[in-house]
Amino acid sequence: MNLLVMSLVSAAALTFTSCSSNDDLAGNAGQEKIGEFYMTLTVQTPNANGTRTVQSNKYNATAAESNITSGTFYLVDATGNIVYQKTISGTEFANVSFKDEGTGKTQLLVPVQNVQANTEYKVYFLANATDAKPWENVFTATEKFAKPYVEDNKFAMFNENDKSVDGNSYTVQFTDANKDSNNGAKVSGTIKLERLVARIDQPTSEATTIKAYTKEDATDAEKKAMEDARAKVESVNLTGYAISNLTNKTNIMQKWNDADLLIPDGITYYQPKSEFGTATRMDNAEYFNEIGEDAKDYVFENNNSENATFMYFEYTVKLTDAANQGADCTDGTFYRYNGVIYTSINAIYEAYKDQPVLFGGKSADALKAELKIVDGKITATEEELSAFRANNTIEVFRAGKTYYKQTIKDNFIGYENAIQRNTVYQLNVKNLFNIGADVPNGNTDKKPMYYLDVEVSVNPWVQNTQDVDLK
Repeated sequence: MNLLVMSLVSAAALTFTSCSSNDDLAGNAGQEKIGEFYMTLTVQTPNANGTRTVQSNKYNATAAESNITSGTFYLVDATGNIVYQKTISGTEFANVSFKDEGTGKTQLLVPVQNVQANTEYKVYFLANATDAKPWENVFTATEKFAKPYVEDNKFAMFNENDKSVDGNSYTVQFTDANKDSNNGAKVSGTIKLERLVARIDQPTSEATTIKAYTKEDATDAEKKAMEDARAKVESVNLTGYAISNLTNKTNIMQKWNDADLLIPDGITYYQPKSEFGTATRMDNAEYFNEIGEDAKDYVFENNNSENATFMYFEYTVKLTDAANQGADCTDGTFYRYNGVIYTSINAIYEAYKDQPVLFGGKSADALKAELKIVDGKITATEEELSAFRANNTIEVFRAGKTYYKQTIKDNFIGYENAIQRNTVYQLNVKNLFNIGADVPNGNTDKKPMYYLDVEVSVNPWVQNTQDVDLK
């Protein structure tokens, strides 16, 4: 009896195992199993040679900006469904049989399952990040400057997609011959990757003093103000910069409407213009970076003329010894009233001594008292200083600091107020034609005399170099 029971149980087990094995092979009952295939995948990182063909300049990228430490490829069928995806680890990348540092090309042999022979699939590759459908979806930054998608050796990259390269055009088909690891199916082309971010380098300045403005569009008042600045300014020195209007979202794959770059809906901006203060007050001075060694900022692309990404420049002005005679402050602070530079409140009163009432009838000492000058420095708070500026229409350049701003422009996209991914933007101030504003958002509508001549360079990575004339 026991022997009979054991025999029946064994037979049942064998039958179940056989049925399960057949189901595994077939996938579904009545369908032919498509076995494991091999695919040869070649990706090209945006290396020193760049991947964009429409730009003429090349710009070297660092290894930290170019390395791939993980990646996922996707096979997508004609209905848009993912039929297979595989994440490739950094170890697998490190041990690939073919890698050319000169071209940035890496070739991988990968096993593929769940595909059908003689069927075309689209191929996508997402490096150093993860997403369910990156060709459709959006990344959202969790911090300023596109973090976390710009960590060293973890710059997020995806299929290049622009007028020269169609990110949707990479395809592959499998045949029975591709079941041999020595004969992997080849993707239709090398998948060119590009970083999802743009890079804005620390600005440079050739301007060291105020230059004569020779163009015909300056008014008489502007010309007078600029001549006054030229006479009284000994030198100017670029000491800081800040970037405004940083988008918090990006399409993972670049998207276009004909020639217009598209950015996602619902964007909010880090460091918008409003956070830098008003026309008379400076806020968030900590947003400004001191000019140092080779600083770089990474941002998502932008195409919003009302909230264009732009740069503030901070210069420190040194006046001549003659201009500093009798100065109220010893730290370089000076004033400007009606376009003319003064270093003391008394000098303003002296220049307008023929006016019966000046500044509401307040004395020079009363006006100075509002500034709270102690040991040669203004100690008034930003709010108090803002009220002083607004009530008296006197610009106060605390410690000799002056500010300019310039929209960052892409030389190749064909229109202004847009920056795009995988691009380096370098702003170089060529000339200054007058002292700028006394605060970052100083009102240039009332005082239209802040002339700036800026050169922008754009290269792959892509570099944009922008020369700037400030006025």
